[in-house]
Amino acid sequence: MTFASRLTRAPHPFDSDRAATVPDAILGDHPALGPFLGGVAGCSPYLAELMTREAAWVTAALDDPEAAFDALIAELGAGPLPDIAQDLRRAKRRGALLIGLCDLGGVWPLEMVTLCLSRLADAATQAAMQSVVAAEVKRGKLPGVSGEVGADCGGMFALSMGKGGAYELNYSSDIDLIMLFDETRFDPADYADVRASFVRATRKMTALL
Repeated sequence: MTFASRLTRAPHPFDSDRAATVPDAILGDHPALGPFLGGVAGCSPYLAELMTREAAWVTAALDDPEAAFDALIAELGAGPLPDIAQDLRRAKRRGALLIGLCDLGGVWPLEMVTLCLSRLADAATQAAMQSVVAAEVKRGKLPGVSGEVGADCGGMFALSMGKGGAYELNYSSDIDLIMLFDETRFDPADYADVRASFVRATRKMTALL
């Protein structure tokens, strides 16, 4: 179902000048959403900026928000990304914009909003982790692992605690992670080097996120 067919509420713009900045590219395809999008832009400088930066993407996403969000998550999980920092920033922008619009418009209930925020955090963590472990392998710093690093990240994994683990993240939530690795996959003689490599990967992953 489209976004417009499920819209149940709209904010009143606080800043009428900013409300007028909604890109024509969005309004051209979704003219009925003009008052809603203007209200959002007039109340949130952040979402107004995101609408401008991601006008083409969100125009298509509003036709089927769930499919657009699933595609966003799938793209992050497709494997090592060519420019991980840039790709994570783009995913954050698009995810924040779509989730925010669906929340403000009453298109998604609270449970769906927190689920999607949590799924975005999970996908970003996985993508960052896979990327940094792949870099360790490429540098020959992870004994016993060679070639492409798959979704198992060479034996490294993250446990999400608290609200993240319960799929209840909100807009101001941190993510609390416990980072572990499967030591049974490695020669015991290499344990110290393997641990050091995964510690480096964790620090790099944290910096990316």
